[in-house]
Amino acid sequence: MRYDLAQMTRRAKNPRRSSIKIRDIRTPTMFAGDLYRAAYLPAINVWADAIPAIVSEYSRTIGQTTDSPADIEQKMQEAERRFNLLALTITPSIQRWALRVESWWRGKWRSAILSATNVDIGTLIGPSDVRQTLEAAINWNVALVKDVGAEAQRRMTSIIYDGLRGNKPAREVAKELRGVVDLGRARSVRIASDQLAKLTSTLADERRREAGLDAWIWLHSGKRNGRDDHIARDGKEYSDANPPADMPGQLPYCGCRSQSVLNFD
Repeated sequence: MRYDLAQMTRRAKNPRRSSIKIRDIRTPTMFAGDLYRAAYLPAINVWADAIPAIVSEYSRTIGQTTDSPADIEQKMQEAERRFNLLALTITPSIQRWALRVESWWRGKWRSAILSATNVDIGTLIGPSDVRQTLEAAINWNVALVKDVGAEAQRRMTSIIYDGLRGNKPAREVAKELRGVVDLGRARSVRIASDQLAKLTSTLADERRREAGLDAWIWLHSGKRNGRDDHIARDGKEYSDANPPADMPGQLPYCGCRSQSVLNFD
């Protein structure tokens, strides 16, 4: 606990209730789109841009009497080098994204606290308080971007050599390669959304705890295929002393949130 919000609230408004719910904060999905466009889409586009040259070499190779995939490998290696260069420069983009999310969330948290308690915590909190959380999110997203690119490369390599062995027409191979890109983009959209949920749920927990708040309410995401146990937790109050098996937003593709509760003992 960095500051005692309950004590500060008593001084500010002399509350008559035994508890106050802090306004729920819903992070705009645009932040997920920003992450996708800044980091994941460029990684996939490296391989999308390489398809015409790869297919051209593939077409020439299967027209020869003796298979010679060396030129195809060269095109794949060129794309790999471009991807590796991109991976080296992607960290600043993810850093800027994480800082924007943190700044937006901190502003909403400050506003929600002020509305609920008449206490302005603006001078008490800053990005340095959650530095480790931001660094972890940045490093993990860099690793995920690399994995998205590596997965696309593995799939495309498999398609090319399966095509050579089966003497597949170039147009079929091109279609399959474009399918890899489409899958990569779809996967990246899901990852970006999931990473936004994970970062904001962690920020919510940290900001709540630094205010000395132990209690919170589980808010279900409303997703159509939500986990049964998460749906059952919707609206229930928990505490750090008696938490559920997992926290909101932390399991893969969980969009649930926590709503902080200020209890006066």
